[in-house]
Parts: sequence; structure tokens; C-alpha cells
Amino acid sequence: MSEKQATTALRGNVLGGPQVVIDLPAGEDGASFRTWQSHLSFACSLELVDPAAASAFHASTHLYMLSQFIFSASTSSHLTRLIRSGEDVARSGIDHVNITLHLEGDYRGVCSGRTFHARPGDISFIDFGQPFDFETGDYRNIVLTVPRAAMPEALRQRGVGGLVPAADQPATRLLAQMMRDIFAALPELTAEQAGAAACAIVEMAVAATAEGPGAREVARPAELDLFGRAQALIERSLGNDLTVDALASALSVSRNALYAVFNEHGGVQAYIGERRLQRCYETINADDRAAETIGAIAFSLGFRSEAHFSRAFKKRFGVGPRDLRAVARERGVDMQPAKAPGVAPQSMQTLGR
Repeated sequence: MSEKQATTALRGNVLGGPQVVIDLPAGEDGASFRTWQSHLSFACSLELVDPAAASAFHASTHLYMLSQFIFSASTSSHLTRLIRSGEDVARSGIDHVNITLHLEGDYRGVCSGRTFHARPGDISFIDFGQPFDFETGDYRNIVLTVPRAAMPEALRQRGVGGLVPAADQPATRLLAQMMRDIFAALPELTAEQAGAAACAIVEMAVAATAEGPGAREVARPAELDLFGRAQALIERSLGNDLTVDALASALSVSRNALYAVFNEHGGVQAYIGERRLQRCYETINADDRAAETIGAIAFSLGFRSEAHFSRAFKKRFGVGPRDLRAVARERGVDMQPAKAPGVAPQSMQTLGR
């Protein structure tokens, strides 16, 4: 094959353009907003902060399906509120994380129990395996959607939902530039090349989040190192009696040093409690330990009272642990949950399957 023929053959295999294009212009009847609601209803509820803006609302999405990943660029014109409840998480079967580069507009609210505010130029992590409630201004962003099964273990353990790494940190700047450049290059890439590029973004996300949830405050390197070591120890020891004294001793630091790095997370015990609840949620929702009782799972992850666990779980996620297991098992029989109308929800619901 000649060089020219080889080039032609290669170009014939490139993506060429997005597989899904949604363009919703403003219309007096508000149909565009209702369609946008429908496209998102498989995962969360969406409402306009000002319902009177429905007639002026417009939005768009250009979406590439890259094997296990989805890479998209989206716009939305008005202030909206997105809510994903614990029941939504259980019923939808969607368990992925959005790595979002915010080009225009803010996201502000609560995700995975963490208060966050993402501004233009920031990167945020939205975990669809956990409830969230936040508002979005008129925005333009680029998003890589990553199924949890494709996330490196380091990223899973960090509990990145609601995390906004400091935009001026080198790893964050590099991640943002990678997302811009790779999305722009997608039409000229083969599916294999695009998949490799998406994997590179995920790996860079590990580096960008290594600075810890307090990175926006530009913590000192010693603090970042201590927080990371403490996180890793907590993840390995959730079933143990994790007291502040035990942690401080294992990490060879003072109690005050430990309190300092966990201050913005509500304290050491609050952080441990949150990680225990999230690990229980993930285990029950995935039905990974189907032969065990709810109480046995809770006790294995550090809870000493099943009644206390059930109350804390329902308060945190809006659904009781037994109800979550029932829905997860019902979903497991069918495997494919009911799909809302539209192409985008159907594409999203195939992630990780």
C-alpha cells in the first residue's frame, strides 16, 4: 500500500464527528427546556430557578461514545437546579463520575456531601454514584464521563465527588489543557486513539486530585502529604476502631496536626463516618455481598449499632439501606433499567455494562 493510500485508509477510520448532536434552540412554547429535562431525567431531576425563562431556554450537546467513556461538550442558557436523590442513585443504575472542565458559568451546591463551587477555568468531579443538589448558571463545558469500573483505585479511594482542585496547580492546569486539546482533536482520531486519550485524562486526574480536597486553599506540602496518608489509612481500616489517638499514633503525628488537616472536612470523625456510609452505600447498591445481612455489612465497616446505622444512612442518602438493597436487586434482575426517551439517556445507561 502506498503512503497516500495508507493515509486515506487511516482517515477513513477516524471518528469524523460526534455520534450524538442535540441542538435545542429557544422557543416560545418552552419545548426545548422540556426536552432537556427529558434527556436528563434518567439520572436526576432538573428545574429552572426562574420558570418564566422556559421560553428563552436553549441548550446543546455534542457527544462522542468512546467504548467505556463518553466525551461531550455542552451548553445551557439559564440558571437551573439539578437534584439526584439517593433513590435516583438506586433506581437508575448509573454509577459514573463526570470530570468537567468549566469554560463558562458556575456550578454551586452539594455533591457527595461536600459543598463545592466550580468557576470558569476550574475542573470539578461530579459523582453520580452519590446524591447531589446544585445549581448551574448559563454554562459551556467539556465533560469526560468515566464509569467507576474504569477508575484507577487511587481515584476511587479519594471520594472525589464535589472536589474542585486548585486551578493554578500544575497538574490541574495540565489536565484542563489535555481536555481542551483532546476534545478538539477527536474528529481526527480513530476510536482506539480516542480511547487511549481518554485513559490519559483519567490518569492525569489522579495526579490533579492528589493535592487533596483542600487544594484550592493551597495547603503546604507537608499538610497535603499528611492528609493523603491519613486518607489511605482510613480507607484500609474502616472496619476498625478508628479513634483520633489511634490514627495519630499510626501516622506518627500529634492530635492537633491531624485535627488541622481534617478541619475543612468537618473533623476527623465526621470524615470517617462519611467514608463508612459511602462504602456501605456502594456495597449495598452493587449487591456485592448478597449473602450477608445489612447489619453484617454495617458492622464490618465500623458501625456498632444497626439502628444507628440505618438512621444515619437514610438521613445521608434519603433512602433506607433495606430499600436500597431491594431496588438494587430488582434492577439486577432486569439489568437494563427503564430508559427515558432520547438518545443521550440510552447511551449513558450503557456505561460500564
